Amino acid sequence: MLDAGREGAVYDPRNLRVKLYGFDLEDLHGPELARWREGLDTCPDLYTKLTVYSRSGDEPAWVSAGWLYEGAILGFFRDGAPAHLWVMFGDEERSLAPRDGEHDDIVRTAAAKETVVPELAEGYFCHRAGRENAGVVARLMAEVFPDYPTPITEAVVGDQITSGANIFRFIVGEDGRLAASASAEIDHERGCAELTDCATRPDERGKGHMAYLLHRLARDAERSLGITDLYTLARADEPGMNCVFGKLGFLYTGRLINNCRMPNGWESMNIWCRGAATEETDSES
Repeated sequence: MLDAGREGAVYDPRNLRVKLYGFDLEDLHGPELARWREGLDTCPDLYTKLTVYSRSGDEPAWVSAGWLYEGAILGFFRDGAPAHLWVMFGDEERSLAPRDGEHDDIVRTAAAKETVVPELAEGYFCHRAGRENAGVVARLMAEVFPDYPTPITEAVVGDQITSGANIFRFIVGEDGRLAASASAEIDHERGCAELTDCATRPDERGKGHMAYLLHRLARDAERSLGITDLYTLARADEPGMNCVFGKLGFLYTGRLINNCRMPNGWESMNIWCRGAATEETDSES
């Protein structure tokens, strides 16, 4: 964690990015944001993408100051307000999105999916993970993702479970083999959660495992913690995962360009949200 004044900054060396929280319109031309903007030019080995999570959605003001709008995370702040994501790049190549049209097609297909209540496939069992399950979950994730934006060791997963930072669930078959796993990363301070760490063994895909896991994790977050504002960052290249969130009633709210390292290199991530804010959006449309 790096000090950025009012709320803080998260430096992510793995993905060469800095995320800033708590900055708003009055900070646009202030010294704190100027310092981080300057770092894009002076510290390219440290970070090439700078993202501000702001309550302000005043596009003319931000754009005139040189920022680009990527989208919003609805219900991100504790009072239910959205976080508007404004970005700058220090590397022009990283700002390019040549596959945007293809990604838009995937979103349109996913958003058109009928909302369903998933069911667990016959012959499978779903469990909430304890620390004793951290090893098998970490091994599955490492098998599915030879490159991943965050650490996925047994120790890290175990600490996430015991500290309450993440709720993990997994599905096993009658043979006891792990078929799929996922987690809800809990933001206790802001009262929202990110559905993430989605991994399914290649030979187990197409059975609805992930939709069921995410459905159960959403229920866990609500029943255990009272959290109903959920979001995810789904790989823009993956039609299947985007369609899962479409089927679960999530709303597409933007795309983070070349946001993190995945097995194919830099990948863009689609934002999908569900909660009180999306219900209000649906009722207004």
